[in-house]
Amino acid sequence: MKTLATIALGFVALIASLICLLSSICAVSGGSTGTGRAGFAVTAVVSLGVAIGAVTLTAKLNRKG
Repeated sequence: MKTLATIALGFVALIASLICLLSSICAVSGGSTGTGRAGFAVTAVVSLGVAIGAVTLTAKLNRKG
């Protein structure tokens, strides 16, 4: 069960990292009007937090001892 949870958390971290990357690209290239930049930036920060949380949970789950 621990292995399955590790794999699932790895996929969550991977997807969240990709969302963060794509949102960051969209926020930076938002154009001169800046339409939607704040929304993309918030999405990037939230997905970064999810990725960090998933990695932290994976580390706690697989801690020896």
